[in-house]
Amino acid sequence: MQERGLVCGEPGQDKHERSGTVCRPVIWAPRPKDGEVDFIDGFTLRGYRSFPSGKPAELYPLSKINLIAGQNNSGKSNILRVIAATFGTERTEPSPWDRPVGDAEHQYSRTIFYPLETILSWRASHDANRASQLRAFLELVSGAASTPGGIYWPVGDAGKTDADGLKALAAQVGSPAVAERLSLDVTSTGGGSPGDDTYRVLNWLITGRPAVPGAVVVGGNRSISAEDSDAPDLNGRSIKSRLQQLQSPATDRLADREKFEQFQQFVRTVLEDPTLTIDIPYDLSTIHVTQDGRTLPVENIGTGVHEVVIIAAAATVTSDSMVCIEEPEVHLHPILQRKLLRYLFDATTNQYLIATHSAHMLDSQLGSIFHVTHDGATSSVRYAGSARDRSSICADLGYRPSDLVQTNAVIWVEGPSDRIYLHRWIEQLAPGRFVEGTHYSTMFYGGSLLKDLSPLDAEEVEDFISLRALNRYMVVLIDSDKKTARAKLNYSKRRVISELESDPATGLAWVTGGYTVENYVPEEALTAAIRTAHPKSTATMTPQDRYENPLASKRIGIQSPSKVAIAKVVGEVPVELWPFRLKRDVQAVIDLIERANRHL
Repeated sequence: MQERGLVCGEPGQDKHERSGTVCRPVIWAPRPKDGEVDFIDGFTLRGYRSFPSGKPAELYPLSKINLIAGQNNSGKSNILRVIAATFGTERTEPSPWDRPVGDAEHQYSRTIFYPLETILSWRASHDANRASQLRAFLELVSGAASTPGGIYWPVGDAGKTDADGLKALAAQVGSPAVAERLSLDVTSTGGGSPGDDTYRVLNWLITGRPAVPGAVVVGGNRSISAEDSDAPDLNGRSIKSRLQQLQSPATDRLADREKFEQFQQFVRTVLEDPTLTIDIPYDLSTIHVTQDGRTLPVENIGTGVHEVVIIAAAATVTSDSMVCIEEPEVHLHPILQRKLLRYLFDATTNQYLIATHSAHMLDSQLGSIFHVTHDGATSSVRYAGSARDRSSICADLGYRPSDLVQTNAVIWVEGPSDRIYLHRWIEQLAPGRFVEGTHYSTMFYGGSLLKDLSPLDAEEVEDFISLRALNRYMVVLIDSDKKTARAKLNYSKRRVISELESDPATGLAWVTGGYTVENYVPEEALTAAIRTAHPKSTATMTPQDRYENPLASKRIGIQSPSKVAIAKVVGEVPVELWPFRLKRDVQAVIDLIERANRHL
């Protein structure tokens, strides 16, 4: 299960003060069970190819899915190479050709960010006094390194501690009294040069750290080849051998069959065939896909499907690792891109770093996005945590606004209070199913547009209807403004309804069952909300009538009530108490959103 939270340092501050940004939301990578592997929250590198020694390139906060976007030759692949070298099994010291151009004081280094609570867990102790001293010690170290909330730990190949880097960090901290006490306590040694006590405590702490993840790479040239190798070649023959092991596991690994079933289900989803089966022949020559009684090698199905199957297979046969993928969008339709990311997120246990140019992947809302740029001399990387940052990436990649697909459905409401009610109702009937801003957007049109326009204002009505060209899947929530059951809707509302009803599969006009949206709220709940939002109101409210405005000043004794404040404090009304066919209308909105997002 993913955990959601805010990345912050001290209250009201960002974890990294030098970044100048505010606390930011993040979906953390799920932690494997039993502490066997600990996925990383952040990483820095410096002194490698386009990344200079002077300033570390920071990847933080890392999630389960991490998208690294930028132009060609901006430095995306260099990040993946360093990740693979740091967490892979083979030692890969940089060659002279990997030294940044003009980098006189060359320093190739890498660090892993660990939150203080994570480090404390490495040496969890029932000794309250030692635990208190360790916390005070770690806070001193993080403060000296200007990384409040955690420590960037120097590492080398295979994630092992870089002793020289750790000594340099310790020297920066010095030997405060708490370090001397802890050094004597946990190592029976104390004193020496400035920083020696700190180094000994840090070195003692790291011996309790869980194993760091391994790393594998799925390169840009993907094919299921006949190469026979024991190396983790996720594009060649070994991937078929490992899939075969999952398909027909040994007796002591029968649970591995579940992974194969997940992989098979993914291919069924991609090809939209619930009866499809996957088999690995005994000679490991290919991956067989059987549909409608016909069996074909996967490479004969189509390049896009072939490639997405390779990536999904690689992610399936690999567990609890960092998987670096080069441009998975090549040959993949946007629908397949989204399906692939969803499979990686939901059905695998790896952490992913994905180099991409695809706006469709950047719009997935499934993890962290990092923007890599090159100024002509060096590369830099920046966390894209805001809409402005993501817009900057799209511009950098050459996308124009007309190239980008918006959210898949647009719901037009009169004002912000209507949005609050509608969002709450959707969540009650479809809890957790949709994300506003991804599956649908809410837009405001202002009540006067449809309330006051007449047949003489036909041009303005047509201008509003023409907004449907921006997105075919469109809902308009319209206050009836009817004062009696027999009253008729005005021209502008009837015109909008007629247009949307011309294509009911993609358009929906919802006219409120009463005078306005607030009439859907039971009288007792609305009265309580009014008194909470406007405690100075002493009016004795008349009974709530279906065809009267329940927020009229003469009824509630307030000249200009805040509809938004009232909407925010209205308690959740049980579905069985919803009036005027509200459940039917909310379900119709949900059905339209589902149709708009049927390929996600």
